[in-house]
Order: sequence, then structure tokens, then C-alpha cells
Amino acid sequence: MYKRQSQLITVDLSAFYIDVTKDRMYTFGAKSEARRSGQTAMYIIVDGLARLLAPILSVTMDELWRMLPGEREASVHMALFPTELAQWQDAALVERWSALAAVRDQVNLQLEEKRKDKTVGANLSAQATIAADGPTGALLRDYSAFLPALFGVSHVTLKSPASAEATAGRQAASPKPDAGLQVLVEKAEGVKCERCWRYVPEVSQDAERTGLCPRCVEALAEPVSL
Repeated sequence: MYKRQSQLITVDLSAFYIDVTKDRMYTFGAKSEARRSGQTAMYIIVDGLARLLAPILSVTMDELWRMLPGEREASVHMALFPTELAQWQDAALVERWSALAAVRDQVNLQLEEKRKDKTVGANLSAQATIAADGPTGALLRDYSAFLPALFGVSHVTLKSPASAEATAGRQAASPKPDAGLQVLVEKAEGVKCERCWRYVPEVSQDAERTGLCPRCVEALAEPVSL
């Protein structure tokens, strides 16, 4: 059980979920729906981990438990495990995200190669072009707005395999996990935002927001209640 919990924390959470959501957590407005949903998910995850790890890290999890917001038992060792978990089970959702994670793995392979040859530095200095057909192509189109965050790059362009082959002379595509997927990673075009570090077409020249992308300007304009 301990090994499964360790894998959950290091692989599923740290290397995937937290990495994918860090952009919204650090740079989105405090009241944005995307950031609030991430906070809610992390709250549920931490609550569950505190209960699961209490027998192993008894003092640490009890301290964590007392720091969590909301009404709860005085000690984690007095809390029960939740029983109504069927509502969280969604096989179709798991299948979709497994497919998206497989594409992410291919993008990461290309990013690693581009870091080695000094084409890019941090992932946000890169852009990706993905060519896919069939179910994978349809899935990527459904999640197109989220793909930059999923891959950790500044831009993602989706193309059909035929159009991608026509321009493939610029560099080699990545290995294909299926016959219809091609991945091309290049240095991102545009200007670097000084706040979120994404490369965008243009940044603000306003005296109070110089060097910031429109998304960051909007986030900073949001009033925050103390």
C-alpha cells in the first residue's frame, strides 16, 4: 500500500497533475473558475492523502489535518474513510486522459531532445505542432484549448497528418505511438511575458503593465478580497 501511495504522489500528482495545473495556480486570477477548480481538486486530494498516510506519518498528517480549512474531526486519527466513492468513478474519463497522457509523453520526448541540442531551454520557450487523425485527432481537437497547459509549452497547433507531412522537412517527427500521430517541437515564436513566461504575439506597453501578456493583465486587474 505504501508503494502505491508513493507512486500516486510522485508520478500521478507531482509529475503530472501538479505540473499540468501549475500555470493556472500561479498566474490565473484568484477568482477564475479554472484556478478555483484546481484548488478544490487539491483540497480533496490532500484530505484523502492525510487519511491514507496517517498510519505511516502519524504526527505529520495530524499536523496537516489541523491546517486544512473547514469543520472536521479534532484529529485525523478520528476521521473515517469516505464510503460513497462511486460518484468519482468514470471509466470513460480515465480512458480519455490516458490517451492524452500518451500524447504528452511523446511531446516530452521531443522536448527533451530539443533541450539537449539547445533549441529550447524551459518548456515554455517551445511550441508544438501535433498531427493526428482518427480518435486521437478528435480527442486533441476537443481539448485544444487545454493542450498548451497539458504539454507545458507556449503554443500548440493541430494539423492533419497530410498537411504535417508536407512541411516535415524542417525537422524529424517524433516516434509514433500509433500510425496517425506526429509531433513536431520547435522554438516558440513571439515575445516572452515577464509574469507567466509564456511566449505570446504581443505584450502590454502600458506603464503599469509593461511586458505582460493580455491574460496576466486581466488577472492582475481582478480585485482581491483580503
